[in-house]
Amino acid sequence: MNRVWLIIFGDFIAFWVSFILLILIRFGVKNYSFAVHEHIVPFIILFLSWILIFYIFGLYDLISIKPTIPYLKRWVIALICSFAIGIILFYFVSIFGISPKINLIIQVIGFSIFSFLFRRVIYTLFSKTITQPTILIGNSEYLLNLEKTIRTNPQTGLRIIKHLENINDLTLDLEDIKNVIIILDTSAKTEDENILNLYKKGVEVIDTAKAYERFLQKIPIGYALSTWILDNINKDEDVAYKITRRIMDITISLLILIIASPFLIITIIALLIEDGRPTFYKQKRVGKNGKVFNLYKFRSMVVLAPDGSAETSEAKWSTGHDDPRITSVGKIIRRLHIDEIPQVINILKGDISLVGPRPERPEFVISLENTIPHYKLRHIIRPGFTGWAQIKYRYANTIETSKEKFEYDLYYIKNRNIFLDFGIILRTIQIIFTH
Repeated sequence: MNRVWLIIFGDFIAFWVSFILLILIRFGVKNYSFAVHEHIVPFIILFLSWILIFYIFGLYDLISIKPTIPYLKRWVIALICSFAIGIILFYFVSIFGISPKINLIIQVIGFSIFSFLFRRVIYTLFSKTITQPTILIGNSEYLLNLEKTIRTNPQTGLRIIKHLENINDLTLDLEDIKNVIIILDTSAKTEDENILNLYKKGVEVIDTAKAYERFLQKIPIGYALSTWILDNINKDEDVAYKITRRIMDITISLLILIIASPFLIITIIALLIEDGRPTFYKQKRVGKNGKVFNLYKFRSMVVLAPDGSAETSEAKWSTGHDDPRITSVGKIIRRLHIDEIPQVINILKGDISLVGPRPERPEFVISLENTIPHYKLRHIIRPGFTGWAQIKYRYANTIETSKEKFEYDLYYIKNRNIFLDFGIILRTIQIIFTH
């Protein structure tokens, strides 16, 4: 069973056990059948909404399942949101005809306990028992980084048993190679006959690029050679996907404008009171096929330039929330991500999409294209309001961090589809409310 589905199955068991205990505690054995019949449908719908919330908060990400403080923080917030959804379903929407006051609390507490215990058990199993023996062959920087990631995150399911410099050093009998996966780097000395023999014995052999894509959801730039690009990067989008994506862009953008309209009005008034006009500013960004367009935002910095931006003659990387150019209102709207909302105008115009590589400023693009191989590939599709790199990686404010972020962009460009887009949108919700 896929590891992610195993975690989801565990949450289902946790939910079901807590539900049975809830019925027994509140209704007893005598009224058990009647109570189950009355509660089963609404509580299953509640559980499905909880699964969605847990996905949004990244609780089914194999790397994130590691029990760290940030993970526990997300887990607690997800449970609070799950409880809030229960309140909405049973008391505000009230389509089920029940008002399970104490029942809902018992269900949330029971699910929390059993879900937490199961995740601790499954993390231990993923780390020590349910693992696939792995052999690394090669000595490139990318392979060494992959080895470090595997060793610090054993829950990914890989267990390194050997690391060799070339395939000729590999000596395994039939019993040893059972269920082994070999990650073969291009830096390793290889012979076709050796690889062919491994295939004949049923051994899975993949290269470093494929391993990065499968286990880290990014593609190392060093392996994106011209032949790889021709084989894996498709410039044209499927017509059905293109139409569905555009409908989703317009629909969600209009919903954002409607829902956020009170906050937009308050923001405009606050900006006018603190620092006067302009409340909006336009900034040049590079879009699809290298076309430059104006990206709209609320102004969050002091006015130093005629266009309402805080730039004078030279574009600078932002230094984050502590940037001295940011105004008091600017700090608030940045923290709440309200400054980004005017970009829905760009979505409606077709400059950007909801999902795609984030558009960069022309000044930065020139430098990045001269430094990062194949960086122009970012511009073969429409840029996005949010993207795979945004949910998987922190803010990039240097050439080096932009390089790693581009590796996530490459993954998205190769694997983009409507389901991945929808998942990215959902995960972006979590980022907005927790960062």
